[in-house]
Amino acid sequence: MDITYRPAKPEDLEEAARVVQQSASALRVGHGVQPLPAPPPTAFPKACLARDPSGLWVAEDGDTIVGFGFSWMTDKFWCLSQLFVRSDTQAKGVGQALLSKTLMQAERNGAANRALITFAYNIASTGLYLNNGFYPREPLYRMVAPAQAVAQKLGRDGYDITPIAPWPESGELTSRIDQELLGFRRDLHHQFLLGGFAARAVRIEHAGRAAGYAYISAQGHVGPLAIAPDADAKAVLTTALRCALEGGARQVSMIVPGRADVVMQTALALGFRIEEPYVLMAWRPFGNWCNYLPRAPGFM
Repeated sequence: MDITYRPAKPEDLEEAARVVQQSASALRVGHGVQPLPAPPPTAFPKACLARDPSGLWVAEDGDTIVGFGFSWMTDKFWCLSQLFVRSDTQAKGVGQALLSKTLMQAERNGAANRALITFAYNIASTGLYLNNGFYPREPLYRMVAPAQAVAQKLGRDGYDITPIAPWPESGELTSRIDQELLGFRRDLHHQFLLGGFAARAVRIEHAGRAAGYAYISAQGHVGPLAIAPDADAKAVLTTALRCALEGGARQVSMIVPGRADVVMQTALALGFRIEEPYVLMAWRPFGNWCNYLPRAPGFM
């Protein structure tokens, strides 16, 4: 097998998404988790490719894409969004080669920290990341619950919502909270989500003061959810879930960090259960993981 590596092009992304689906499904099924029902959307990789193509690479065997590496940067923070190799091509050094290619983006731009979120049960990938200086920093759990069950238990906590203003008007609120919770701005992500890729984007307030923000998908997924440090985490969460229920989805879901004990206790009381475990790995510790719920592993 003669594997070659090159920067990804826009026309590669659909095939690359099928590689992600095949690889992730094989891994999930092997650990008792349902396979991915469809390839992941390509909208975010396309947006990142247009902004900085240096973070997207493909591995090819002849004319067939067998691996895909995708990273993004914001401020001085680098994140590996996707690193997947077809199951019949693994254990041949392709993952390390793709990781090295994407890491050039971090080196060229002077990244102060580097991070990723991966499946907690993927021992092979965890070992790869450990060998490249990424260490486990936070357990994360994708949690789901039937919408009807949540609706029956959900109370009201006196917090209000208003739509987040279009980008860049909303930048002051989101940037301030992101800086407080994560230590960096996420302009790339907010601009993407507010461009039509979130069903709802809401500012959560209490007594006229911003308590956080939430994005909600058409499928009832809540995230990112940011809770201001001085806000009532339970109240912000239940307000966001109330918004998710208004969309009419059959279930609601979110990714909860292990140390977010108030959020976790509230979710369990509402009938949420763990569907899949992840782990956040990074060169250096960062973030207030009691108050921030990522949207997805590759999006953070």
